[in-house]
Amino acid sequence: MSNPNDRHDDYPDREDERKLPREERDPIQDTDDYIEEDVWEPDDWVVWDAIAEGDVLDEEELDEDEFHEYNEPADRKPVSEEPEDPEDEEIRLLVLEAQREALLKERTEEAPPRRPSFGTKAMIWIISLMMVVSTFAFVLELFPLSAVDFLRTSSQLSQQETVQAQKESVVSIVTPDGSGTGFVISEDGTILTNHHVIEGYDRVSVVLSDDRRFMADVTESYPESDMAVLEADDESGLPSLELADAYHLQEGDPVTFIGNPLSFRGVANKGNVIGPIRVNGLEEPVIMMEAPVYRGNSGSPVLDSDGRVVGIVFATLNHEEEGTVGLFVPVDELYRQRLENQ
Repeated sequence: MSNPNDRHDDYPDREDERKLPREERDPIQDTDDYIEEDVWEPDDWVVWDAIAEGDVLDEEELDEDEFHEYNEPADRKPVSEEPEDPEDEEIRLLVLEAQREALLKERTEEAPPRRPSFGTKAMIWIISLMMVVSTFAFVLELFPLSAVDFLRTSSQLSQQETVQAQKESVVSIVTPDGSGTGFVISEDGTILTNHHVIEGYDRVSVVLSDDRRFMADVTESYPESDMAVLEADDESGLPSLELADAYHLQEGDPVTFIGNPLSFRGVANKGNVIGPIRVNGLEEPVIMMEAPVYRGNSGSPVLDSDGRVVGIVFATLNHEEEGTVGLFVPVDELYRQRLENQ
C-alpha cells in the first residue's frame, strides 16, 4: 500500500507542468482557483488508500453497511445525476400540497350546490314544527289560554271612552317585595289598594298610567279587611274614580275591573257577580265574581255599570261548585273600618 504523503510523487512540479504542452497538462494542477473541498484527516488515510488502491476491505475494519457499500460492483451502484437536497424535497411537497388544495377549492366553487334531499327537507320541517309547538307550549305555560283571551277582551273594552278614562286612574304600587294595583280616589293623590300589597312598608312608589312616578305614605291600613289607603306627596289634579255609597249589586250583575295582571298594565276585563262568601282571615264576607283574575290584579277597582267603585279585588278561590272565581272586598268595608277607627 502506498504512503499517503507520497500520493502526488508521480505528478510533475507546477513549473515543470507548465512547460508541457497544454493538452498534456493536469487540468487540476493548471487551475489557479482550485480549492480542495474535502479535507482528509490522518485517521482516514487507511481507508482512503484502500479505496485508491482498489483493495477489498474486511468486515472487521468497517461495519456491515460500509463493507457492502465499498465492495459492491460499480455497475450495480445507483447513480444519481443530482443529489437530493432535504430542503428541496420539503419545498416540492409543500408546492404539491398547495396545488392540491387550490384544485379542490376550484372544484368546490364550480360545483353547483347540492339540493337537500327529501329526507333532509322533512327533518327540517319536523324540527321547525317542534320548535313552534315548544314555543307555543311555553307561552301557554306562562299565560294560560284564558289569560290570552282576557287580553282580547281588554282590547275591546278599551275602545270605550269611559273605560279609557277609568284606566287613567289606575296605578302601579311598587315595593321592594313586588308590585300590585291601586287606584286614585281623589285629585290630590289619595289612593286605595290592598293591605297585602304594601304590607311591611310605610312608604311606597306609585307609577301612573302615563309613567309619572311619585312617593306615597301609607296613612290607613286595615289587615282584617285587606285594605290600605295611601297619600301622595304634593300631587294635585290627578284623574280619580268615584266610590259608590254602598255595595248594591245582585247575583248576575255585570262588573268591570281594571288592573296590572301578569306584568301587563291597564288591563280591563269584565265579569258577573255570583254572591257573598266568607273566607278565613277576614272579618266580613267578600263577594265572588265569575271573572279572569290573575296575579297582579290585587288592588284593582271593581266598577258597576255606572262607573263607580263597588269593591277591590284581593284574591281568587277554587270553589267546589263555581270553579275558579275572583274575590273582591265590598266598598262598605272601607266605610266601616273608618268609622271604627275614628
